[in-house]
Amino acid sequence: MNDQELERKLHTALEHAAPDNMEAVLARLGPQNGKIIPISAPKRRKRILPWLAAACLVLAIGSGVFGMRYQQANAVASVVSLDVNPCVLLKVNQAEKVLSVTPVNEDASQILDGMDLTGTDLNVAVNAIIGSLLKHGYVDELANSVLVSVEDDDLARGAALEEKLTGEISQVLESASINGAILSQSFATDEALQQKAEEYGISQGKAALIQTLVDSSSHLTFESLAWLSINELNLLANSEAATDLTGSSNEQDTIRSTGTASQSGYVGVDAATQTALTHAGLQQSQLSYLEADYDYEDGRMIYEVEFGAAGVEYEYDIDAATGAIIKSEREGQTVQPPEQGQTQGGASGSISSQQARDIALADAGVALSQAAELDVELEQDDGCYKVEFKSGGYEYEYEIGLTDGRILSRERDD
Repeated sequence: MNDQELERKLHTALEHAAPDNMEAVLARLGPQNGKIIPISAPKRRKRILPWLAAACLVLAIGSGVFGMRYQQANAVASVVSLDVNPCVLLKVNQAEKVLSVTPVNEDASQILDGMDLTGTDLNVAVNAIIGSLLKHGYVDELANSVLVSVEDDDLARGAALEEKLTGEISQVLESASINGAILSQSFATDEALQQKAEEYGISQGKAALIQTLVDSSSHLTFESLAWLSINELNLLANSEAATDLTGSSNEQDTIRSTGTASQSGYVGVDAATQTALTHAGLQQSQLSYLEADYDYEDGRMIYEVEFGAAGVEYEYDIDAATGAIIKSEREGQTVQPPEQGQTQGGASGSISSQQARDIALADAGVALSQAAELDVELEQDDGCYKVEFKSGGYEYEYEIGLTDGRILSRERDD
């Protein structure tokens, strides 16, 4: 389109925008004296309109580019959460500039007190937050675990950002002489996780970690784990309770782990194992196998200790905080059956209820005078006696084989 054509189109547009309505205008002015004063049209400046149109076009293009850049600068690309017990949520753009910082709980408000991190680089903000966590004692040798989570629908970008932040946090903790343990993960937006996070008042990152633990275990529940600290969740994530959940370099792993979670608040695996062996009257050299690791049951952290010796399998639950035996079971042990004909009131070829009672008490190391609420019942269908009693703050339950006096199962609970 040349200049003349452009000018003609603009002229036509103006004529349609301002229609000829002279008679209506004169009617509004009242009686006229009949004298008409001619008004000459201004001379056209043919070259102005094309340049004006071009300028408008440039302005429109410039405004569009500026608007696009503004939108990109203020669009959330990733959501980063830092969890210890305080939890801080950071929204960042593609350039890793912080758009907003939100405390998820009250403790996090204390961590952010006096800090305005909006507009800063993400690495600067993360360094400041970790420094404040250290300053306020939320990260130390007793609880050294940090969870960093990246929510990003661009999974490659999220994974790269996760790896970068893990390295930066490790450096901050190392400079503070803290042997830190970092759990890290990246994931896409998930409405179900968001609902879980809102329900329990936690970050979506912590919700994702808990859900992964629940999915990897047959007995862990979301409700029971929601109130645990990140350090406790880290211990579980690296235990047999969540086998193969972490520790591998496989890119398909959901959770990545660096460092070792602090165990300073617990008696330790070795002490728990020795407690179980002492109760069983065994030495470690006598064992055919031994397994001991963290687990979580009935609202507390425990050590689950399992071992075998001379064909007998032992299983103990030891309170991780106190070292007390919560439960003990033993399977496969055989006791000397009574001599033929000496059944003491039992049917021919079977032991008596009194013998079953004595077998259970002897195994538990409890004298008859020390046993309370003693009960012995014959379970004919199961071919055993069920012996129950209480002593020393514990409840005991035994199943004793009817024909041979073998201990089929045993439990000891608080």
